[in-house]
Formats: sequence, structure tokens, C-alpha cells
Amino acid sequence: MNISIKNSDSFLSRRKNNISSTLACRLLLLAAFKRCKDYGLITLLRWLLIAVLVLPIFVTVLVPKFVTEVEAIEAVVLPELGDSMAGLMPPAQERALGQAWLKSFRAGVPLEQDPLLFEYLENLLLRLASNSDLSDKRLDLVVVKNPTINAFAVPGGVVGINTGLLRYAQDEAQLSSVLTHELAHLSQRHFARSVEASKRANITSIVGLLAGIAVAAAGGGGNVATAAIMTSQAAALDSRLRYSRLHEREADRLGTQTLVRAGYPAQAAAEMFKQMLNTSRLYGNRTPEFLRTHPITESRVADASNRARQLPPIVRQPSIDYLLMRTRVIVHAGSSAKNNIKHFKLQLKNVGKNDSHGSSPKQKSKSYHRDAALYGLAMSYNQNGQWKKARRTLAPLLKQQPARIPYSLLDIEIDIEAGELKLAEKRLSDLNALIPKNYPISMLLAKTLRQNKEYKSAQLVLQSLAETRPKQADIWYMLAETHGLASDILKLHQARAEFFLLRGNFTQARKHLHYALNLAQNNYHVSARIKERVREINVIQHTMKNL
Repeated sequence: MNISIKNSDSFLSRRKNNISSTLACRLLLLAAFKRCKDYGLITLLRWLLIAVLVLPIFVTVLVPKFVTEVEAIEAVVLPELGDSMAGLMPPAQERALGQAWLKSFRAGVPLEQDPLLFEYLENLLLRLASNSDLSDKRLDLVVVKNPTINAFAVPGGVVGINTGLLRYAQDEAQLSSVLTHELAHLSQRHFARSVEASKRANITSIVGLLAGIAVAAAGGGGNVATAAIMTSQAAALDSRLRYSRLHEREADRLGTQTLVRAGYPAQAAAEMFKQMLNTSRLYGNRTPEFLRTHPITESRVADASNRARQLPPIVRQPSIDYLLMRTRVIVHAGSSAKNNIKHFKLQLKNVGKNDSHGSSPKQKSKSYHRDAALYGLAMSYNQNGQWKKARRTLAPLLKQQPARIPYSLLDIEIDIEAGELKLAEKRLSDLNALIPKNYPISMLLAKTLRQNKEYKSAQLVLQSLAETRPKQADIWYMLAETHGLASDILKLHQARAEFFLLRGNFTQARKHLHYALNLAQNNYHVSARIKERVREINVIQHTMKNL
């Protein structure tokens, strides 16, 4: 952050001069008072003395206090986006740092492996980013399997979301308000500017802060996360905290603007802040990481509400997609299938009957909540082995919207639970032909093909998906296992190398490539590709060491 101190320095100098002049005037006037006492001017001098003594106090105390506040506000100049002095490091190096951090993060944090949820959040994030001030819209999403409220943005375009955030956000607009806030941190390069603000900050302190984010996201506890941050950046911490409030206010403002441009009501941000404030009071000393790094206060909630009133009103449109994904999070996080069944039965009872789908947002919201509860109940029945009840529960949703992918895939999963594996394979193959390289469809198809022992077909599906999504570690893991089942040991080692590379384990990645190289000695083209990949991995590791 660029801070203009020229005006502040000159003002302090003027203030010191004013104080010195005031003291000199007081001494001279007191001497004059004594000299003029015998000349009948006592009354005049008394009033003059009072005026001169009081006026400097007003000038040196009240006026400077007002001017100092004004000048302090004017002195803090946030650089404009794209300012060459905006960061400690160039954007390319910042991105490399983020990618290096992401590799280590994947290795130490439990990630949510639900393709439907990931694809939904990925599409939502891209939609919000397209309406943001980000100059580089290349983003990497990580979904952390953690029940606490948390979302974070790491320099270089990494955005993380805890599954617990979906349980607290009541609708898509509230979730989007958190994500647009994080995107604003990225677009304004707040992390880099915080580092720049402290002259003693260095790369070590950056890595320490990133380590703190990782520990917190992994559920390591607030004390562990705080220790990780404090150990590496004690020298720079005070300086960064001075700017964090400015950054948070700027992220609030710009995030709300992005939210509105994306078609969501600005009031959603205030609602989410208020909900977080209430949640922080319930947690006591066990405050979630997001609420520690983004402290919510009554004034911040009020600012968000005032900002919303000044922006164009937008009618809130409920999202069935969000409610279905929120339901999936609840099902996967549930203690047991039986408890999930009880939960969704109660939810259906609370929502009440709704036979007709009205057109107003309020009517839609009620209908969507009921649909989501039915979907969750059907998932829970299938999870509990009660596939007949699952099919009956899902039937009205399929009749209403047969083309909705979550409904279709759940119906196919019910086929699998019922032992209709060939039928499931046929239905998934048809869907894959209709929507090729779709993440959730392809993954379920590959699993079904493996169950039917059609390993070569599963290989082709996963290889095609890996080309589309080369940064998805779960795809490479499943592909490696499938290569093994197909007795294709050469490709098994190549896929495992890619998996370990994404998790930052360079030693294991190289080891598996060397295994592959030994198996490919008689194939010049394959050997050349493997050697080239080894060289690329060495370059990546060297770059990470020199960050």
C-alpha cells in the first residue's frame, strides 16, 4: 500500500511551530500585564489576556484534531488496480507462490470429493469473477471438508471454501456475498500490499501466513494456526494489522458492487454479516478462523446495510441448485443415514405441503426448500440401503424436472444400489454422450464401469476427463487405480506421478516416473515424454525453492 506522509509531516511541523509561538506570546503578555498594571489599563488587558490565552488553545487543540483526522484520511491513498508498486512481488511470482502453496495444501487438508458440489461452486465462482475487478480471472478452487465457517483467498488466484459455509449461508446470495468479498481481496492484491506495508516483511513471513491459513482450514485449531502465523511474521504483524481494517472495508465495498453486478441483492452481504456476528457470539473463545481474520462488528453490519440502501434494489431469486448442493453437504456430513432420514422428514414437516409451484420468489423459495428436502430424504434412504423408498421419494422430482443432473444421477445411483449395474452403465453412457467430459457424470460412469469390470472403457473416460481437468487430484488417483486394474502398469506410474505432483510430493512423483521410464525403454516416444516430464517437475521444484 502506498501511504502519502508528506502532508502529515508538514502538518506536524506547523503544529510544533504554533505551540512554540503560543508559549512565547503567553510570556510576553504576562510581562506586559505587570508593566501596565499601574496605568489604568488593567481591565482592558485582563480581557485581552483571556482572549489570547483561550484562542491558542482552540487553535492548537481543537482545530488540529479536526484537521489531523481529515488529513489522515486523505493521506491514506490506496493504489489503483494495476499500479506497478502495488505488491512486494510481480503478479507472475505471486501466482507461482499461490500454486506452490496449493500443492502443499492439498497434501495436508481433507478435501471434499463430491464432483456435483465442486462443479456447482466452480461455476458460481467463475460467474462472480466475471463481474469482479480481477484482471487475471484464472482461479483455482479448493473445497475443504470442514464443518466450520470459512472461505479464504490466497495470492495467485486460489479460493478456498469450507463445506460448513454452505450450512450457514441460507441462500446463494449470502454465499456469493462471502465469495465476492474474497475476490475483492484478490483483485486489490491486499495480501501483497499488506506485505509491502511492513518494510521488514519478507517471503518467510508470507509463507508463514499461508501456513496459518492451511492449518486453520485443516481444522488444526485457532491456537495452532495463530502460532504458525506469529512465529514467522512477528516483525511485520503490527504493521499489517494497521492496514487490515482498511482492506476489509475496501473488500466489503467492492465485494458488494460485484455482488450487485452478478444479479444478487446487496442486502445479502448485511444479512450474512449479521448471521456471522450472531454465530461468533455463540462460539465464545472457539471463534472460527474466518471470523478471526474477518472480525464482524455491529458497525460493519450497519455499514453493509447502509451501503445496500444506496445501491439499486434487486429482487432476490431463490436457487434450487444452491439448495440441492447445501442438502448434499448436510447428507455427507451427517453422523448416520438414519439421522439424516429423521432430519429431512422434520424439514418436510416444517416446510409443509406445496402442490403448486407459484411464480413469485416467495412461492418459489417454499417449493425449492421442499424439493431440496425430498432430494435429501431420497439420498438418505439410498444411503441406508432403502432403495425402494428412495425411488418413490425421488419420483415426483424426476417427473417435474427429468433433465436436472442431480436428480438423474441420484436415480442412477439408486439403480446401482438395487443391483442394476448394466442399466446404470447404459444410462450413464447416454448422458456422457449427451454431455461429454462432464465432471460428475464422467466420474460416476467410470466407477460404474469399474464395478462392471470394464476397465479399459473406464480408462478412456478418466483419461479424457484428466485432460479437461488436469489439476483435479482425485481424477488422477482414480485413473491410477483403474490403470492398475487394467494391468497397464506403465500408465499407472504416470498417473500416480501426476497425483503426487499436485500434492507437492516431488520425490514420489519422480520415483513413479522413473518406474515408468524403466517400463518404456523400448518405446522411444513414450520414454522421451517421460524424460521431458521429469525435467518439468525439476523446474517446478526449483522455482518453488527460489520463491
